[in-house]
Amino acid sequence: MGPGNNSQARSSKSTQKGLLDDYTLAVLSLILYVFAIGIVSVYGLICNVINIIVFCKQGFKDTVNITLFGLTISDMGCAITLFWGSVCFNPLFIEADLPMVYQDIIYLTSGWPLVCFARISSWITAFVTFERCLCITVPLKVKMILTPRRTVFVVVGIYLGIILCVVPLYYAMGLGPRHFPERNVTIIGSVYNENGPFYEGVALTLSAFSQLASFFAVIICTGILVHNFLLKSKWRQSASSATRQEFLTNRDKKVVKMILFISSLFIVFFSPTAANTFVMMISSEYRTGGRYQNVYLLNWAISCLLVGTNSTVNIFVYYSMSSKYRKILDEMLKRKEGNRGPSERKAVRCIQSL
Repeated sequence: MGPGNNSQARSSKSTQKGLLDDYTLAVLSLILYVFAIGIVSVYGLICNVINIIVFCKQGFKDTVNITLFGLTISDMGCAITLFWGSVCFNPLFIEADLPMVYQDIIYLTSGWPLVCFARISSWITAFVTFERCLCITVPLKVKMILTPRRTVFVVVGIYLGIILCVVPLYYAMGLGPRHFPERNVTIIGSVYNENGPFYEGVALTLSAFSQLASFFAVIICTGILVHNFLLKSKWRQSASSATRQEFLTNRDKKVVKMILFISSLFIVFFSPTAANTFVMMISSEYRTGGRYQNVYLLNWAISCLLVGTNSTVNIFVYYSMSSKYRKILDEMLKRKEGNRGPSERKAVRCIQSL
């Protein structure tokens, strides 16, 4: 489901297998896409629905809630597209003999939508980390700089900007009837428009740049946030009580720690994606149709699993580090506990013990 070049996949009649044979790739793809990603994506759907409900109950007067709500929507998009990709990779779906090229269906309806939502999540994570940097650097002015209204504009702008980066791909190609002379059949597959490969290349370039730029932006902002937080903490210990008022409230410090945890998880889970993107840019053989096609496909499967995991685990961060989030979720669970059976009550207690 990685953003490989579909035109190269068509033109390649035969490729060297590189370090991984076809059978091993097929087995690992089945395990990763159908089982691992399938389970993670379903869990991600459930967790992000819960996040959406809790954030709506919290309200959107706080800029952090607005940003994290935007992040939750993009994480939900990642979970949906990964689930659909998992369905498409299922052998039962492939062997159903439907009149379509399932690789093309995955490429256009799962792969690129996943790229879009993952890039949105990346930039929103970068923005919320930058926002907390301002909170530490200029704590008395941050609320004037980033108002709820401006935060909404930024989040919506991120969505629109990333969607515009993907538009060239869907201008380049779409789904339509394709004739296969060797099989003498016409089935649904991807069809290029005029100058399609060029516009597909533009979309790939924009996607690669966006991924690497957002990844390094998160790293830089996280580093600055950690440095400033430690510096301010040491300064606060030696400052007078009157001067301490200019630092951070306990609530702000908890939010900073939560954002640091979210950005750190993002760096860990998105590192393979950034590495894959970088290798694609420097090696023409590391892509669909290239010498290392199978390794490329396996690494993207692992990257997709990690992206899905990143879209799922935030609920545990929110529950563990946000007292307001935890209070609302506990109230939701307790309200419905009376209607649950013994096994369901046990599951609720497991969630609350995390």
